[in-house]
Amino acid sequence: MAIQVANSENFKKLIEQDFVIADFWGTTCVPCRLFSKILEDLEAEIPFLNIVKLNTTDNPDIAREYGISAVPTVHFYKDGQLVDSHVGVMQPREIKEIIARYMYS
Repeated sequence: MAIQVANSENFKKLIEQDFVIADFWGTTCVPCRLFSKILEDLEAEIPFLNIVKLNTTDNPDIAREYGISAVPTVHFYKDGQLVDSHVGVMQPREIKEIIARYMYS
């Protein structure tokens, strides 16, 4: 599944089913660019991952609604419910552990 770009109009719809990794990032955030590359590599390795990216610079209202105060922030959703979150760059191993914990439960 390709990485999907979210905005304030489609974000809730994109996270409502299955297991979703939501990456909240900012336009001028250098760590966000690093994390974006990590997510792209994971998506290439595990092509059925559902990854959604939301630019908080362009969508401040939805970022505020979801309590995003720093970027990158990663939320993990299972059927629309927040099951885990992390602020800062995550390593692939950490993300895979969360995937294993929640994706198939």
